[in-house]
Amino acid sequence: MGLFTHPSRRAHPAGTELHEIYRDMVLFDFQSEIHAGFFVSYYRNFAVPSIARTLARTGEMAARPLKRSYDTGIVIHEIIANGFDHERSRAMIGLLRRVHEGVPGTAEDFVYVLMTLLVLPLRWVDANGWRRLTDLEKEAATAFYTELGTRMGLGPVPASFDAACGFLDDYEDRNLGPSPEGAALLAATVPALENRLPAPLRRFTPLVLALMMDKPKVADALGLKRAPAVLRFAFTTVLRARAIKVRIRPLPSSPSFVPGTANIAVYPGGYTLDQIGPGAAVNGAPH
Repeated sequence: MGLFTHPSRRAHPAGTELHEIYRDMVLFDFQSEIHAGFFVSYYRNFAVPSIARTLARTGEMAARPLKRSYDTGIVIHEIIANGFDHERSRAMIGLLRRVHEGVPGTAEDFVYVLMTLLVLPLRWVDANGWRRLTDLEKEAATAFYTELGTRMGLGPVPASFDAACGFLDDYEDRNLGPSPEGAALLAATVPALENRLPAPLRRFTPLVLALMMDKPKVADALGLKRAPAVLRFAFTTVLRARAIKVRIRPLPSSPSFVPGTANIAVYPGGYTLDQIGPGAAVNGAPH
């Protein structure tokens, strides 16, 4: 199967490569759902004081919140779209390794950040998607992040999706909490989410973010007001109605991400890989 071809099917036939399955999940089958889950993952790190302090220390998120948000998505999507052995993916993995060199934090902290990218988007799909994920799809996603962790030189990474969920929940039980750095990062980066919301919802971005969090204690740690039960019910109802509509439509025939293509907010003319990452130039101008 070609890089961006996608058969009209709801399940993967026997023998399909695991990376191919995960790529289809992200770029075709669950475009909006996994995109939303990645946003939950992005903000989750601010709810852990030790990680929030590390992120705040660099100053990158506060100085260029939109670029940092989009770059984070670009790095992971480049690897998903191209596969681990493509030269573009190798460049992005090299960038991840360089960015993390000398960064304070325990091995457990780094694995937690990786596990947020695996667990939280898949939980979002199971809760709000047009269908629940299969065991094979969960295996494929787990295999992707296990390989990514290995290539980044991280410590032992959970080898199954259930183990990844257990690791994430145990870590959060021990480490979630409010911090001045987490609150500052949230305030600086809210425009990154606001930029992606429909215009009528943008004034309610903190409320939408609180509704997206699957654990009330996460909202507390981020300094967000918990959404009233009636709004949470309405939010869930809207997501379920959307899922019903999506279920009866054909699967998307175009991928949600194409390497190097334009991004109106940060890279209106498209991007090159040397523009991605802390301190990199945007459209020829260093920031």
